[in-house]
Amino acid sequence: MAVDINLLRMLKHREDFRRVFGRVPGSAINPETKAILSDYKKYFDKFPDHATVDMTIFVTLFRTWHSTLTDEKRSVYELVLENAKTDVPEGVRQEIMRNVLELRMSTDLANLLLEFEEGNVSNINAEIKRIQTAFKADAGISEITFIQDDIHDLLDADEANEGLKFRLSCLNTSMRPLRDGDFGIVAGRPDKGKTTFISSEITFFAPQLPPDRNVLWLNNEGMGKRIIPRVYQSALGLTRSQLLVLKQANKLKEAYVARMGRLDRIRIVDIHGMDNFSVEQIIEANNAGVVIYDMIDNIRGFGGESRTDQRLEEMYKWGRDCAVNMSHVGIATSQISVEGDNMQFPAMSMLKDSKTGKQGACDFQIMLGSLHDPGYANVRWIGVPKNKLRLDNAPADPRAAVKFDGPRALFVDMPVMDGDINAKTE
Repeated sequence: MAVDINLLRMLKHREDFRRVFGRVPGSAINPETKAILSDYKKYFDKFPDHATVDMTIFVTLFRTWHSTLTDEKRSVYELVLENAKTDVPEGVRQEIMRNVLELRMSTDLANLLLEFEEGNVSNINAEIKRIQTAFKADAGISEITFIQDDIHDLLDADEANEGLKFRLSCLNTSMRPLRDGDFGIVAGRPDKGKTTFISSEITFFAPQLPPDRNVLWLNNEGMGKRIIPRVYQSALGLTRSQLLVLKQANKLKEAYVARMGRLDRIRIVDIHGMDNFSVEQIIEANNAGVVIYDMIDNIRGFGGESRTDQRLEEMYKWGRDCAVNMSHVGIATSQISVEGDNMQFPAMSMLKDSKTGKQGACDFQIMLGSLHDPGYANVRWIGVPKNKLRLDNAPADPRAAVKFDGPRALFVDMPVMDGDINAKTE
């Protein structure tokens, strides 16, 4: 196939190899081309200063790396390598790139149909759309312009402290307000207040959003309808019994709208069993300003990686990309591993099933520390071991004790007495 020999001619240059090799679908090229391209990579690793494969050296190495080839097979390879010595004309390079993208798209579509026939694809339309979108994005890359935001506007936004402020002052003193494209992780041990923390903060975020934008809570744990009362408690700062009093007086919804602006300002959607493409459609349909991915670890569509940590890393990268591409604040919930049990300030690496993958995909990581001591049942510790939103002249990690007000579904600042972050609450 002509594209095979042209690929070998083009990719023997390190820069072209770096840009193109990852786009070449192995199943769409012949075995000889695939083997030689793999050896190109070995060559560049062996000679990091070589900008181009020296074919004389390469042929010698190739014979060593494939010493068990028959004479007939070796002759085939050497003929291919002889043809690969010629460079492709400059005008042909873009055509080769287009051919590679078309090969990848056709291969992806063929593989998708096979998976669909075997019953492994739940949403084939979304998958086809993803493949087409990827092709259009790569094929039209030359049409993408550079970012032209004015530096004055960017600095004005920082100076004005624009964005969504947290309910907790300890977070506001360490982090700038949240803006579209920011992506963070909130983690805690099981049954230690993670859902309450999210409810407490989003009911503070919602009134700060433009009137037409919403908070979207993508629920992947338990029944979403059970979260709704907690959201009302957080919004109004009331216990369940106090909510019932307002309900009986027919004033509950009125009080909630007075705080949130609309009854549907915070939207909870159960996404159990859904894949990432279905989730993206939900986000688009709800004009989200804040999206809570709870729990992002359970979203389907990331089965390409065999190792759990690699699959999770892809999930969190996807969440970050959604926040950027769909212009919202993204917050993913995660669990703190057993290493962080009974600790005030678990370390950044103490996320369940991930030492670095999840963490690398986020702008900030809020850890909810807790102790087993019954005297601290109403206390949680807020740590921010990763903070790319740090304010100037402020601590990156507040390491603060806060009150966990479970009956009212709130996390609230707690005065520190004599510098003692371990102060108990009544």
